[in-house]
Amino acid sequence: MTVPGREPWPVEVPLSGLYNVYNALAAVAASLALGIVPEVIQAGLAATRAAFGRLERVSYRGRSLVIVLIKNPTGLNEVVRMLASARVEAPLLILINDLDADGRDVSWLWDADLEPLSEARFPVFTGGIRGADMALRLKYAGVPQERLRVLGDLPGALDAFVSELAPGQTGYILPTYTAMLALRRALAGRGVAPAFWQQ
Repeated sequence: MTVPGREPWPVEVPLSGLYNVYNALAAVAASLALGIVPEVIQAGLAATRAAFGRLERVSYRGRSLVIVLIKNPTGLNEVVRMLASARVEAPLLILINDLDADGRDVSWLWDADLEPLSEARFPVFTGGIRGADMALRLKYAGVPQERLRVLGDLPGALDAFVSELAPGQTGYILPTYTAMLALRRALAGRGVAPAFWQQ
């Protein structure tokens, strides 16, 4: 990182995604403004871990699940961009609910840029209360029908998705807020992740 009046210094953030770069830059700027030395900032950033549902990794039945909360078109765009730029070829499960905490209107799905997913070769699964709506949006984004599958609601969607992953394979799960809470309950009930209030 280059800061005016200082020698360049390396910074490593163990989280992917452009929005995490923005968060790290904000943390660095605030820390420097408070007079914190670069070595302490470097150590703090290197020790950063994913928060609940924000690029969180969970091991389940010999598979690695990466959970990335989506709440709006901008967030979903960033996740799709992150997957595309990293050339991720891992199966994807998108869980869409429309409960009060999610917002009842899911028209925001049509504002997201999902077209990059049409070029990938991995299967895309949908689930949750509005999983069929997500599948329709993906169809219009150009994702081939043979790569799309609607799994239904949790916890069944989780089990079906994991059974599609090979042992050792990574799968990405993109839930809306209440779907993330339901996913967390399902994982906690299986003893593979703490309940969110225990973190």
